[in-house]
Amino acid sequence: MTLARCWLVCCWLCAGLWTQASWADKFTYINDDGQRIDVEAKLYATGGGVLALERTDGSIELVPEARVRQRLPSQDPTPISPAQMLEKLKEQFGEEKFRGTVSGPFVIGVVLMAPLPKTSESKVTAALKKSAGYMQSISKTFEAFAKQAKMTPLPPKYPLVVLIFETDEIFEDFTAKETGNRGLSAGNIAGFYSQLSNGLYIRMSECYTFATPLHEAIHQQCFNTGVLPRLAPLPKWFVEGMATGFEGAGDKVKGDPLKLNHQYAKSIAESGRLPGDLDWELVGSVDRLFGADVFAGEAYFHAWSMHWLLVSKHRDKYTKFFQAMSQMQPLTEARPNDHKKAFEAAFGKSPNAFQSEFIPAFLTAAKKERFASNRDDLPGVISRQVNLAGVDMLAESNGLQVAVKGTLKNISPIRDMSYYLVVMTEFGSYADWHIHNLKMNASFQLKPTPMLKVARGAPGGPGRAFFVRVQAAPSDSPEAARWLKGDLPPVRQPRF
Repeated sequence: MTLARCWLVCCWLCAGLWTQASWADKFTYINDDGQRIDVEAKLYATGGGVLALERTDGSIELVPEARVRQRLPSQDPTPISPAQMLEKLKEQFGEEKFRGTVSGPFVIGVVLMAPLPKTSESKVTAALKKSAGYMQSISKTFEAFAKQAKMTPLPPKYPLVVLIFETDEIFEDFTAKETGNRGLSAGNIAGFYSQLSNGLYIRMSECYTFATPLHEAIHQQCFNTGVLPRLAPLPKWFVEGMATGFEGAGDKVKGDPLKLNHQYAKSIAESGRLPGDLDWELVGSVDRLFGADVFAGEAYFHAWSMHWLLVSKHRDKYTKFFQAMSQMQPLTEARPNDHKKAFEAAFGKSPNAFQSEFIPAFLTAAKKERFASNRDDLPGVISRQVNLAGVDMLAESNGLQVAVKGTLKNISPIRDMSYYLVVMTEFGSYADWHIHNLKMNASFQLKPTPMLKVARGAPGGPGRAFFVRVQAAPSDSPEAARWLKGDLPPVRQPRF
């Protein structure tokens, strides 16, 4: 967004907003604790009684304008370099539990659960190198797509931070603090990009297939190459639909929004329909669907479907819409019908008028693309990648009781692990396994085990839903030693 220089110190507009500056100023404001804070920052945007201050690391700080005490002109500080950002992250997380690397504009780090044994250092270095190559491929793929949409992506101004959290626990703790527990609950978030911090944060387990890192990296690309403005009221279906369009190519960056998303396409091909009862006008106008634990899955599914149809079958109108989105103003608020009006202005009719086109267009496209089978194709198998474990489970019933069996694979790229696995029904009946010292990339066969145990406080009984929970610890850790002695973690009643 281009910002106009303010020549007057502490000049207010009649509406009570600061004028916008083309270089940085020194701001003094009062924080939540009543302390005076001095910062050098660009005034990125104003709106709703808030100033968005752009810092040298690319983060944006939101400050109520009523708390600003002084603003003085200053020279534009140079954005920090990727190398400086890496040092900042080492200080934040501590050198003992952080490893990182720099590749072009990317600063990629691993936040560890515990100190690394020396034998794992080379493995972390290799994993970081692989991640760096992956992020560079994403950047090239996104640039090509943006140019196809007649947008002009610019080189990132700030370092692009990508943090990979080794375990689910440390990721969820970080996520709860970073998001303030707004939107999806931390346990339901596989990874996310923050428009405020400008960082991309991901569970290490999600790097096994790379689908989630790819999705979130597209958000980071959109908001750092100038094609979309940060903190603008962009419709969620558009932002999320574009990102889901790049998913589904595993650890190879082959997909783009003009192709079918493998996961969604496979589901549609099997059922012959889109999931749930959502219509596209609702998906296109009610952004909060994407932040609700109950509706988010369906909302993302429909967002991909809607985006794919428009970009692949209505390219010129899609380009017009994309260009309109690139001009939206940060910190403005979308009124109830604004998203619908913007859609109809570009495409000439409502989202619902396009929905009937989807299935015929999809079936034609599906004939041209082959979907390689994967382990999700096995009937009755529940497959999960969770807490550094790849789990395939199959439940069988003999009419009297249900037993589960399967395999657990260590998907940590950096160390040997111990696991405690629980598979539970919605009524709290469960089977469990303790696997000690499983080598990297090794698999363990889980023998058929009846679900006869009952979690404390649960009624127990067979069910139709299954909850898979994995706790992981380094094989050489005190926690793994306690498990080996029989001191296993308590099994809690599930929350469905």
